[in-house]
Amino acid sequence: MQRSFSSQAQQDKERGLIAEIATGDEHAFEQLYQIYFTRLSQFIFHITRRQDCIGEIINDVMYVVWEKASTYDQVCRPSTWILGIAYFKALKSTVQSQIREDRSVELNDELDYFPDRGAQWTAQLETSNWLEAAFDKLSTEQRAVVEMTYYQGLHYSEISEIMQCPENTVKTRMFHARKILAKVLPELSGGS
Repeated sequence: MQRSFSSQAQQDKERGLIAEIATGDEHAFEQLYQIYFTRLSQFIFHITRRQDCIGEIINDVMYVVWEKASTYDQVCRPSTWILGIAYFKALKSTVQSQIREDRSVELNDELDYFPDRGAQWTAQLETSNWLEAAFDKLSTEQRAVVEMTYYQGLHYSEISEIMQCPENTVKTRMFHARKILAKVLPELSGGS
């Protein structure tokens, strides 16, 4: 799993862009959108488990960023603020679409998810399928905690702020998610 950490310089740049967006600067908005598009796509997918709603949710998130940029108080990292918006938009989307679709994906669509299409693509595809199946066993809240911790590099205190729950609740969700993943992953890989 990869972790995304933003340097202080990157955080300062993002804070500056948000301040410019608050004045109506469309160019700054485009830059921030580009910075967050891929990160939000991955984040939203891991919460909703649906490819078809990602673009709409990203647009909803960025609309809120555009509308509420003047309210960003710079106390938390820009990523914490933006991912907090994304978390609630993704939850809302999940609640609104209770109908589960057949999540089988064509091979070509699955391959587009991988940045490396070298000789190990079958191993990557197999690992991805295992992880996707394991993530399906987690609750929405547990998936969000795993995503924010391991893929977004957020600390439990930041996750508790985003999810608007006590830090101990975040830790408990992670504990249970790890227990489920530790049990499910060996089963899926054919191990015991």
